[in-house]
Amino acid sequence: MATTSSSRAESGGYAALIVDGGFEAVLWTQFLAAFNDNVYKMIVSVGAVELAANQLLGSRYLALAGAVFVLPFLLFAGYAGQIADRFSKTRVLQITKAFEILIMAFGMLGLYARSIDMLLIVLFLLALQANFFSPAKYGILPEMLSETQLTRANGLVELTTFAAIVLGSSVGSLLFARWKNEPLVLGATLLAIALLGSLVSVFIRKVPASGSTLPMRWNPFAEIWTGTRHIWRDRALRLTVAGISYFWFLGGLFQMTIILVGVESLHLSDARTGLLVTALAVGIGAGSIAAGWLSGGHVEIGLVPAGAALLGLCSIGVGCARTFPSMLVWLAGVGFAGGLFIVPLNAFLQEHAEREEKGRLLATNNFHNMLGVIVASGTLYLFHELLHWKPQHILIALGGLTLAATLLIAWLVVTPLVRFVIWSLAHLLFKIRIVGAANIPLQGGALIVSNHVSYADAILVACATPRLVRFLMWRPLYDNKWFHPLARLFQSIPIPTGAPKESLRAVRTARAELQQGGLVGIFPEGEVSRTGRMKPFERGVDLITHGLDSIPVVPVYLDGLWSSAFSMQDGRPRASRFRLRHQVTVFIGAPLSGDVGAERLERRVLELGALAAESRQRPTATLSQRFTGAAERNSSPAAAADSTGQRLSDGPTITPAHRASEEAENNDAN
Repeated sequence: MATTSSSRAESGGYAALIVDGGFEAVLWTQFLAAFNDNVYKMIVSVGAVELAANQLLGSRYLALAGAVFVLPFLLFAGYAGQIADRFSKTRVLQITKAFEILIMAFGMLGLYARSIDMLLIVLFLLALQANFFSPAKYGILPEMLSETQLTRANGLVELTTFAAIVLGSSVGSLLFARWKNEPLVLGATLLAIALLGSLVSVFIRKVPASGSTLPMRWNPFAEIWTGTRHIWRDRALRLTVAGISYFWFLGGLFQMTIILVGVESLHLSDARTGLLVTALAVGIGAGSIAAGWLSGGHVEIGLVPAGAALLGLCSIGVGCARTFPSMLVWLAGVGFAGGLFIVPLNAFLQEHAEREEKGRLLATNNFHNMLGVIVASGTLYLFHELLHWKPQHILIALGGLTLAATLLIAWLVVTPLVRFVIWSLAHLLFKIRIVGAANIPLQGGALIVSNHVSYADAILVACATPRLVRFLMWRPLYDNKWFHPLARLFQSIPIPTGAPKESLRAVRTARAELQQGGLVGIFPEGEVSRTGRMKPFERGVDLITHGLDSIPVVPVYLDGLWSSAFSMQDGRPRASRFRLRHQVTVFIGAPLSGDVGAERLERRVLELGALAAESRQRPTATLSQRFTGAAERNSSPAAAADSTGQRLSDGPTITPAHRASEEAENNDAN
């Protein structure tokens, strides 16, 4: 479940990533690599048509260029993975970027000789360089960054990658149009970009080798087969790689099909057809950033089915669009949904793969991704050339297939999906501030102990951590027809009333969960507060913690909920108290260890409550400021009256009150 803005601040957010010199060097290195690849690929594509004797031969060269770029990922992915695992990924990135300089020098000769064959060889070498660059590029992220920044880092990588694709394609066309008769100038520009990328790579933060001691295997397909078997045995990895490959299948098919839509259906110019691809790429970049922001400080798999559903709907929208502007909007939506879909999957693969074989698994993933691209080409040929489907019908069918796949994805990852939906609703209903989110461990068992102010408490505590928290819950609430499905889904532990043996069984279940490395949540007051004050803690928490001195106990205080619609302020929850964005704060204290009893925990939670009360006291919260705030929120003809019977409306009342507020602020400053 994603964290809130305050916890994002604690983990640094995008701002900390952007000013991180080591990561910034990775970002610029991969941007310049992707940019140069696409500039050159566009030059080759446009040049192939112009240099070819006829249009048919030109189209064949275009198809050949696409095959040439895919081939190295199929033939040499196994070598790329082994090298990334055996050597420092920093050095791999720097050396592969240096090879790009030699490749572009050879590319100058190809441009000067105006030889399509030489240009295709250079394109093959660039794809070969990208094949070795990719596992190290993605594999270095979890080695140089914390888990809390991994999804955001992937969002920035995807954003800059697709920005490089858009800019590279556009700049490639412009450069060819400007200097097609000056091939040395054209080649020198490409060489300069390669030199700049290699220079930037020097500043990538040094990471040690992963520590793989496996012997080098010279059969690259044997390495891919080993990686595939490993992925197949791990259900999470299997589903992740399948999802990423499906994204590449969709991307390849979309990129080719929308060009056909522009040419055959909308009869667009070349420039406008290019804008269709640009809208798709811009959408993916925006969606990638949004995925990093929504994920907060962890990998949010719940975004995947949400992105898939939006992707399916927008695909159908593209197929039904009949005007150029509407198609741009739908394509941007497709790209945005694609960013939500792919970023969490990439981050999860990087995080889940073991350090010693991260390169192998990332290279194996690249191999399967390229298979997805090949299947996309075959699918387009089958439906467009053989079955004579219109491009729009292909996109509508693709959208329907994606919606069907969404149902499967939602069923496979139902818990993360429901967690994400609840998190979204919680942040719609409440303005949540989390203080001390880092005090909840990211790994290992821990008991979370909180005061109990409302029926929304468990949700708010769960918002403070991406991990699943198993809450102890009274059996009558657990069996309630509205709560029971969610209680079972999130593995709540029911506590029966008036059944000591059953209660002890619940305590044993909680202790076992802690010993197995899970999180358990408990509200030791035993019931929701009827007065807004914290009741004494019951002894059930002692039974759970007894003898588990190594298990940390994390105290939590929930502040600001007593006046909410979910509290018992008037004897029961009331809709009349409901308001959107009700402000609440979750104070998380430092973990306690050793002999942690109910009395010690109660004192610590009360101390957090005192801190909460102190944080609400602002030095500028004067009487005049409170008065003006209330008057501005509740306008009325009569705002104040005195003993003479004189009445003042809001305007005349607020003006002197504002003046008093300013004087109070000046006095405080002095």
